[in-house]
Amino acid sequence: MTGSPSSRLVVLRGNSGSGKSTTARVLRERLGRGTAWVEQDQIRRVLLWEKDLPGAVNIGLIDANVRYALDHGYDVILEGIMDAGRYGDMLRKLTVDHQGLTRHYYFDLPFEETVVRHVTRPLAHTVSVDLMRSWYQAHDVLDGVGEVVIGVESTLEETIARILSDLGERLVVFGDGAVPLEG
Repeated sequence: MTGSPSSRLVVLRGNSGSGKSTTARVLRERLGRGTAWVEQDQIRRVLLWEKDLPGAVNIGLIDANVRYALDHGYDVILEGIMDAGRYGDMLRKLTVDHQGLTRHYYFDLPFEETVVRHVTRPLAHTVSVDLMRSWYQAHDVLDGVGEVVIGVESTLEETIARILSDLGERLVVFGDGAVPLEG
């Protein structure tokens, strides 16, 4: 078992350029301190400088980081492409083992939309559209975890509001944003 009955785990998966990192950043800002953000890219590409292969070391290290943060009182946002074939077993076991609330979201956007979003990111200078195309997997939904599909029609604010609501946060809505109600 990992975490506590009050801990929360949010898993954000999807293709490169689908909005996962932006959602994770805004979600952590809204949830505040006590929320850890575990990024697949940070562990796999930066820390280990490892290729994304079945059974690679990064999968276990991602799992260990999430469990460590949950076991030490943090809520966790886990974010990355995390292909269902390579990461599915780890994500399912993590979901079963987590004592608290776990919610999974899959960002399912057409390739053309991921390219439109990608060109606005600093990563666009190092990751080509052809490389993105080689990674792209349409509708890579993970079975067995109740993954909610976030489509192209969902704005960032709608997605954030949905996740916050799914986490049981009471929301205050103002302008074009929703924030958790304190107290």
